Amino acid sequence: MSGGQVLWAVGNGDDPGSLPAGAERVVGAHLRRLRKERGLRLVDVVQAGLVGSAPTLSRIENGETPLRADRVLALARFYGVSDQTQLGSLATLANRSQDTQWWEEFRDVIPGWLARLISVEHAAHEIRTYEVQYVPGLLQTPAYARALMQRAFPDATFEDPAKQQARRERTGTVRQRRREVLQEAGAPDYYALVDEAVLARPVGGAAVMRGQLRELYNLEENTEGIRIRVLPFKAGDEAMAPAPSITYLSFPSEREEDMVYLEVRNGGSYVTNPELVERYRLALTTLWSKAATRDDTLALLDHYINELNA
Repeated sequence: MSGGQVLWAVGNGDDPGSLPAGAERVVGAHLRRLRKERGLRLVDVVQAGLVGSAPTLSRIENGETPLRADRVLALARFYGVSDQTQLGSLATLANRSQDTQWWEEFRDVIPGWLARLISVEHAAHEIRTYEVQYVPGLLQTPAYARALMQRAFPDATFEDPAKQQARRERTGTVRQRRREVLQEAGAPDYYALVDEAVLARPVGGAAVMRGQLRELYNLEENTEGIRIRVLPFKAGDEAMAPAPSITYLSFPSEREEDMVYLEVRNGGSYVTNPELVERYRLALTTLWSKAATRDDTLALLDHYINELNA
């Protein structure tokens, strides 16, 4: 789409190796904004001796080349950044961009749109999600994830059944490895808003759904940095969301680098236009204000758990 609204939108089967990594994109966009705020052209930075050529700087700003922390810090200081917290965040992201990421070995089962999401999840300092159909991916239990893959997203190919099963198992491993982003040091703050319809839909049957709801209860009650709220049916039409699945990612720099991921079946799109990103942020803030309180959320979870016990 034009106007910078959607960064890209792809379906299943795209090569994640061809897509820019999250850390490089975030750092590059931040450096580009800093340069433009100083009124500097690409050639001005080259003439100052910070990079060898304008195309090199362009690749850095577009997230198309591996980053070196010393170069990133030199550029940031040249653009007037002196705050040590901001410089430290940029250095951390630059170093992270050089790491071999765990999902590289799962390219055969990770579509392009999901690979991009995983990479930016690791670069984010806050993630906010809204889901109207399913439990958010980062909170799914293995059993729930397997049921979702087998029933909601059946494999329509005519491959050997053993290959299909192996593919499902590798996809399930990816889903569980994704959850580690919420457990590692410096994990992003995570705010998950789920529609009450998610609790009422027994994906995988009573036992699987009961285990999933108990997991949500335990995460909200016991895990620092993870906040889960339910948007109840009684919230009415004032709590209508602009999309059924929204993920807002913010990064340790200015809000201009924030982005929104909108998921549909077998694909996803990324909103990067700052004005549109801000609209989604405000929509999520409004939805959160309409959600049940923490105590009422736990009570709703407990209610549906007991319903499944009946």
